[in-house]
Amino acid sequence: MHHYKIHTSRGGVSAHVMAPDKFAGEYARRSWRYVSCVWLVSILALVTNLAEAIYRKSVRGGTLGEVLWKMGRDPKHVSGFFADRFSRYNHQAKYGAAGWRSLDLFYNYHEKVKPKLGRDIEGWLTRQWIGKCENRQAVTNRLKIAVELIAKSFDDFAGEPEIRLLSIASGSAQAVVEAMKQRPDLNIKVVLIDFDESALHEARKLVQQSGLEHRFSYRVDTTKALETAAGAFKPHIVEMIGFLDYRPRSKAIGLIARIRRQLPEGGFFLTCNIHHNREKIFLDWILLWPMIYRTDAEFADLVVEGGFEPDKVQVVYEPFRIHGIAVCRK
Repeated sequence: MHHYKIHTSRGGVSAHVMAPDKFAGEYARRSWRYVSCVWLVSILALVTNLAEAIYRKSVRGGTLGEVLWKMGRDPKHVSGFFADRFSRYNHQAKYGAAGWRSLDLFYNYHEKVKPKLGRDIEGWLTRQWIGKCENRQAVTNRLKIAVELIAKSFDDFAGEPEIRLLSIASGSAQAVVEAMKQRPDLNIKVVLIDFDESALHEARKLVQQSGLEHRFSYRVDTTKALETAAGAFKPHIVEMIGFLDYRPRSKAIGLIARIRRQLPEGGFFLTCNIHHNREKIFLDWILLWPMIYRTDAEFADLVVEGGFEPDKVQVVYEPFRIHGIAVCRK
């Protein structure tokens, strides 16, 4: 486990990279040949997708970013002959990007996807891209680490008659559910907020399968509902893993500051961000998945500028250092 300090505008933040054997993580680094294939296929998609986007923009208007977003989320759109045309899983990873559907494929690839793959072209393409992809491995690692960190945050309130967690942009809430299953003796209550009704529907299914129905409440809403929801619920922990990747700096800092104000002294905030990596071009132009990539210092600076003291923030990176999770204590 590699420990180091991240220097921010207001001091140093403790950070470390977790070794895969510490959490049953994945760490199959790909060769330069594989990465070269990723770049080749992605550059082909860049040319064709950009040309199509420029044409659509000239006909229908809108910004180039808006047009690319709509193309990516369109189930009828195909990014590449060698990527998602012949694999329903690769295709779902594209049109479901930025939502729970893609994350479900990545989080549960070994359980839900790999056993269904045959020795045909779909099986080969799915193994080649989703299976081998370092970004898929990294987000799977992020889930496992998030489960451990959330479960540990519960322990700090084990003496409370009730532990309350608020999950913002919760998606299917798999990490929260898995963490609660690790602490069956604790009385944990959860409120999930997401603007996507299908995400909360998926969360309900996971919750019911885990026998935790009486512990959860659901709210279809955006971050605008933060103060209302937190004011009534009074959470000990706020979890927002997977949303800062879409918030520009000023909005991210403002949201973090709002979250901090809702926490009690000693309360926890858990969030994450994606780091620059050599497969970024694949996410950008095959999956058409726009995210804000930040360095260690840029990520740590967000939570410090949002009001958390540097010595009360710890950043944990999974082995690829693609995804980092910040654990912030008020």
